[in-house]
Amino acid sequence: MPRVLNNFLTFDVPVVDAGPRINKIIDTITKSIKVALLEKEFFYGRKRVRAKSPHLSVSTDHIGYFWHITDFHYDPLYTAQGDTRRRGYYTIEQSHSKLRIVALNTNLFSVSEANGPQAKRQWEWLNQTLEKATTNNEMVYIVGHAAPGSDSRYNAYSVDANSKYLRLVRRHARIIAGQFFGHLHVDTFRVIYDKDQPVSWAFLAPSLSPHHDPAGSSNPGLRLYKFDSDTGKVLDYTQFYLDLAVANRAVAGAGAEWVAEYNLTQYYVLRDVSAESLHHLADKLRIGTTQEMTMFHKYLRAYNVRHDSADNCDGACAHQHFCAITCLEHIAYRQCVEAAASALAASGRSAALTAPLVNMILTLILCIVVL
Repeated sequence: MPRVLNNFLTFDVPVVDAGPRINKIIDTITKSIKVALLEKEFFYGRKRVRAKSPHLSVSTDHIGYFWHITDFHYDPLYTAQGDTRRRGYYTIEQSHSKLRIVALNTNLFSVSEANGPQAKRQWEWLNQTLEKATTNNEMVYIVGHAAPGSDSRYNAYSVDANSKYLRLVRRHARIIAGQFFGHLHVDTFRVIYDKDQPVSWAFLAPSLSPHHDPAGSSNPGLRLYKFDSDTGKVLDYTQFYLDLAVANRAVAGAGAEWVAEYNLTQYYVLRDVSAESLHHLADKLRIGTTQEMTMFHKYLRAYNVRHDSADNCDGACAHQHFCAITCLEHIAYRQCVEAAASALAASGRSAALTAPLVNMILTLILCIVVL
């Protein structure tokens, strides 16, 4: 049996312009989570990892205030990370294990920033960091706000930055134990392939800040990862959620009730958490047999965090989910979607899908040590 020492908690919180409001929001969220975790005795010590939001341009005045409010609510990371304010990306080496955390500034992968000097410095740093991890026989968690790949709304990375990132992941897939992102306010995942073989994966966690949109809304979500701190192997996660409809009907002062939504390996009947297992899961999401339809509807229910809008998805919609999960190169995603759209048009079936609008969020990743 692996010795499980850590839980990995990832969540999104809203970012707004009003200073007092964001302080109040973050203070409420962090106090609630601390109380919940302490009551369950999930941790003794805490390590906090911050990943910068791509909704804030790196050239705006928001960044200084962003670091001010995160420093106000969270302990300093490490004194060795003193230039975090300037660059927005960093790495954490852990003395007690061979597990390294690499936090990216995914702002610098966007179309507006990808060709700038800061982006160039981050690529150089990322290459050096992964090479060092390889030399030291370390395993790596990559964390960031926006994930690589495509969705039907817009692409968070430029074409070149997206391809470059995927090449880097393929080259270092052996040491990358997991990739963790947020940004979309939904519950989904990505599989990265090398010569048609699944070699790496990424989880996109839902957000504490829900969204409401005719194409699909979501409930607030909070996720707890379990992993082996010696090997970096992700063993499982439990997804928690708050049913807004139920909460809004509750008696005033009753408080919100967060409940466990599902356990990853049990919910999807996975042998383990690996690129191969998630590849097989993605294959089951293609609408066809009754069994595949059942699995896709389970996925869709989780995707929108059990919101009532979860059933609003036709065959074309289902295929776009499959394309987003398995085709992370921008051109491959377009070809995947267009091929399905042509086939559906020929058969007279609908091919429409509109992705939900996304609020301004930032992703915070917490490592929680469990005794």
